[in-house]
Amino acid sequence: MDYTVASGKHVEVLDLAGIITIDHDKCVKCGTCAKVCPSCILEMGADGPVCINDLSCMSCGHCVAVCPVGALENSRCPSSEMDPVTMPMLDHETAMQFMRMRRSIRNFTDEMVSDEKMTELLEIARYAPTAANSQGLYYLVINNAETIRKITDCVADWMQEEIDNKSPRRRYFMKVLHVYRERGIDIIGRNAKQLVFVLTRRLNVTGISNSEQALAYIELYAPTLGLGTTIMGFIETCAQADYEPLRKLLDIPAKQIAVGCFLVGYPRYKYRLLPDRQHLKVEFRH
Repeated sequence: MDYTVASGKHVEVLDLAGIITIDHDKCVKCGTCAKVCPSCILEMGADGPVCINDLSCMSCGHCVAVCPVGALENSRCPSSEMDPVTMPMLDHETAMQFMRMRRSIRNFTDEMVSDEKMTELLEIARYAPTAANSQGLYYLVINNAETIRKITDCVADWMQEEIDNKSPRRRYFMKVLHVYRERGIDIIGRNAKQLVFVLTRRLNVTGISNSEQALAYIELYAPTLGLGTTIMGFIETCAQADYEPLRKLLDIPAKQIAVGCFLVGYPRYKYRLLPDRQHLKVEFRH
C-alpha cells in the first residue's frame, strides 16, 4: 500500500500486523500521535495517522494515550487495557516532601512481609520506565534466613577474591570484611529477613539501568504500604559481576543475570526529620 504523508513523500506501508486502526469519524488529524511516537513509525496521511513500520512498534501506548478524541487504537496496547487519568498532578510542595521522606531502611521488626503484600509492592515496578519499553525484569524473593546467610558469606568470599586479585576496590573491601568477619556485624546483608533480586535476560544490555528505574519506583512506593527498603549495594555489585558461586546459590538460569538486589521489611524506627543533601551543582549553557 502507498500513502502520501504530510511531508509530501509517498510511503510504502508494510501492513504486517495491522496494529493501528483509526476511527475516521473521530480523528481530527492533529498529528499528536505521530509527534509523540518514540519509534517514529507514525506518519500523517490524508485520512489520518499511518503506521509505516509495524515491526518497530515498542508497545509503549503513547499514541493511544495521547489522542485527544480517542480515535486511535493500537492492538499491542489497546485503550481497553488502559486506565483513565482520574486525579490531578501532585503540587510541587507535596511531591517534594514525599520524595524527601524516603529513607533507606536497615532496621526492621520481626514481622515478615507476606507474599501478597510483596506482590503488591513489586507490581508498581511494572510501570517504571525501561529503555525502548523493553521491560523484561524478573524478581526472585528470598525468605529463608539460612539462604540469606549463605548469600552474604558468598559475597564476602567474592570480596576476598577481589582483594587477592588486587582490585581497585580492595582497600574498601578490606574494611567491609573486617566489620563482617572480625567484628561479626552483618554489614553486607544487614541481617535481612527478606531479600529480593532483580533478574533480566543476559542479552538485555540495558538491564542494569532498567533495574535501577524499577527499584526507584519500588523504594518510593514502599512507605505507602508501611514498608521500608534499601538497595543492597555489596550483594548487587557481586551479582552484576556474574560471580559464579552466587549464580549457583540462587540457581539463576543461564540466559539470565542478576542486576539488582534490595531488602524489604517493616521499619522498626520512624524518622522525624528530613536530612539535607549537598547543594545542587548545575551549569547552564546557552
